[in-house]
Amino acid sequence: MTDTAAGEAARAERGEGYAVNAPYYDLIIPRDHWNAVAAALAGLLKEAGTIAEIGAGTGYFTRAMLESLGPDTEIFAIEPARVMRTGLVTRLAALEPGAAARVTVLPEDAMAADPGTPLDAVVLLNCVMHFAPDDRERLWRRWAERLRPGGLLIVEAQYPQRAEDVPASVVPGASLGRYRYETHSRAEAVGDGLVRWINTYRTLEGDALVREETAEFDCHVISDATLAAELAAAGLRPAGPDPAEASGLHVWRR
Repeated sequence: MTDTAAGEAARAERGEGYAVNAPYYDLIIPRDHWNAVAAALAGLLKEAGTIAEIGAGTGYFTRAMLESLGPDTEIFAIEPARVMRTGLVTRLAALEPGAAARVTVLPEDAMAADPGTPLDAVVLLNCVMHFAPDDRERLWRRWAERLRPGGLLIVEAQYPQRAEDVPASVVPGASLGRYRYETHSRAEAVGDGLVRWINTYRTLEGDALVREETAEFDCHVISDATLAAELAAAGLRPAGPDPAEASGLHVWRR
C-alpha cells in the first residue's frame, strides 16, 4: 500500500484504490453528513477571498463552496488522482460561466501544488489519512506558510481515533435507474498507527446482486490530540468551536 496522497494517485493509475471507488463515489457519499459539512463551511468561509481545497475528489464540496460563497471568492481545487479529477472537472464544467471563472483545478499533489497567491483558507476533507506522520509535518507547515495572517485551516476529525479493527457496517447509497448502491465497509488494524479500510461496493437490482467490487486503502490514524499537536507545531492556533463542532471539523487559524 502507500503512504501519501500522491501514492494513492499512482495506485489509481494502476486500477487500484480510487480507480475502483470513483464510479461509485457520488452514489455512496453520506449525503446528510456532507450537507452538514457544506453548511458549516459556508459559515466559516463567508469572508474568505481565496481558498485552497486539498483533495477535492469529484468536487462535491468545491461546488457547494462556489454556490454558497460570495462572487469574489476564488477556489483552487487540488486533486492529483486522474480518475477523481475527471469527475471534478466534469462537475465544474457544468457551472454557470461566472462560477466556473472562480475555480482553478490543480492536478499536482498537496506537496507540489502552488496556487501562487496568499490564501484566506485551506480546506482538507477526506484525504488527511493518506499522509504519513513525517509527510503531515511538511504538509501543515507548507500550507500554514501560504495562509495570510488570520487565515483558516479546516480539517475533519478522523475515524477511528486509534489503530483498531472497525466492525463491518453497511452504508446505504443512492439509486440510479433500476439499480441501487450500497457500501460494505470494515477496517483492520495492520500496524502501528495504521488501519486498512476494506470497502465493497455493491450494485443491486431489487434484492439481486448485480455487481460488487472491493477497494482497499491503508490509512494513517490521527487522533484529535495528535492533530492538535501537529497543527500547533506548524504555528497554527485553535479558532474556537464555531458551527463546525457539530460537523466534526477542526478549525485552526494562522
